[in-house]
Amino acid sequence: MIKNIVFDVGDVLVEFCYRRYMRNLGFSEETVEFLAQNMVLTEFWHQLDAGEKMEKEAVETFTAKYPQYKDEIISFWENIQGIVEEFDYALPLVKSLKERGYGVYVLSNYPVETAERHWPTFRFLPETDGHIISGFERLIKPDPRIYRLLESRFGLVLSECLFVDDRQVNIDGAEAVGMQGMLFKDPESFLAELREKGIADISLSEIGIVA
Repeated sequence: MIKNIVFDVGDVLVEFCYRRYMRNLGFSEETVEFLAQNMVLTEFWHQLDAGEKMEKEAVETFTAKYPQYKDEIISFWENIQGIVEEFDYALPLVKSLKERGYGVYVLSNYPVETAERHWPTFRFLPETDGHIISGFERLIKPDPRIYRLLESRFGLVLSECLFVDDRQVNIDGAEAVGMQGMLFKDPESFLAELREKGIADISLSEIGIVA
């Protein structure tokens, strides 16, 4: 029996809109794609999520490696607040699940310093029952220890938790420790799957989406 819903954050409750963010900073399309492939979508970002690297190191590393993009890289990190945008449905979705008696938790791979900037602005966060951020724990999904941290820190039974993430590898990690998993694609299919599994019957209009 599912008693708790555990959400990932990026591209589930907030949009990780790094390409649009760079376009908004005035970067050329060539620059956007170069920095996406060679800075954002790299092992270094994984190390940021794991709390092994910090923003200062990112600036130093990437400006040294790609001096032709020095100004853009500095601007990227100076304005990092704009790299995510909370989905409008996030708050009403969390509230709807809480109203139905579910515990709602958040388990996210997220760098320390960007979390310190972003998370206080997330409207859904005060409605949740607890959260775990990888950078602060120096553990990262799909390491089984980060899922078990939910159990020990919040007194949860993992078999009673549904884990929702947009990446299958993280779902696999959750299921390996006994959680149930659900791959998030969009709010419409997510609500449909909740309904099919008998977890919650939440309409699109309830979370502010006009069908």
